[in-house]
Amino acid sequence: MSDWTSGYIADINYTYGYYTELNPLRIALGFINAGIRPPNVINACELGFGQGISTNIHAAASQINWYGTDFNPHQAAFAQELSSISGANAKLHDDAFDEFCQRDDLPEFDYIGLHGIWSWISDENRAVIVDFIRRKLKVGGVLYISYNTQPGWAAMVPMRDLLAEHADLMSAQGAGTISRIEDAITFAEQLVAVNPEYCNANPQIKNRLAKIKQDNKNYIAHEYFNRDW
Repeated sequence: MSDWTSGYIADINYTYGYYTELNPLRIALGFINAGIRPPNVINACELGFGQGISTNIHAAASQINWYGTDFNPHQAAFAQELSSISGANAKLHDDAFDEFCQRDDLPEFDYIGLHGIWSWISDENRAVIVDFIRRKLKVGGVLYISYNTQPGWAAMVPMRDLLAEHADLMSAQGAGTISRIEDAITFAEQLVAVNPEYCNANPQIKNRLAKIKQDNKNYIAHEYFNRDW
């Protein structure tokens, strides 16, 4: 894998999902329930927007000025095309996080969102994002960030590491990402079939592995097979 990806899957694109949690209009309910006046969101930013589905829907369906970046040029080009077709004029880039976060043409933001990205990037990129939020999120602005946590995921860590290591070390040279993923899952199934003590202690692993096998491989690649997790 080339250095420009920082260990992130780049040879196959992410899925075309919409994530309603990224909609800044949703924050009003949470703030009102807490007895806090919600901010007036004028400028918003999504870091790591994937195919840009959520960003473009939110830009087209509101008066909010949207900005964002995704380092994958294929995904960024698709997101830019959506923005052009909708007329929403979202300012979407294919910069790496360190490049985007140092741009001098960005406003201060009332809202910054990251969906899942924090789980799959390096500590260096996390530090870049923390600095960006410190500098560019307005006083009173809102940060939405979702990420995997140990409760609910701890049992999966050894299995994820096994899958990633097999894909990295045991696959045939020249095999594509999808092929390597399928080979890794097959190996994991063979391991689970002999009922190792790990599976006895974590019985949910068999069901989770079965679900992984059925899931969209593009999603699986980005969820489980990045270098950082």
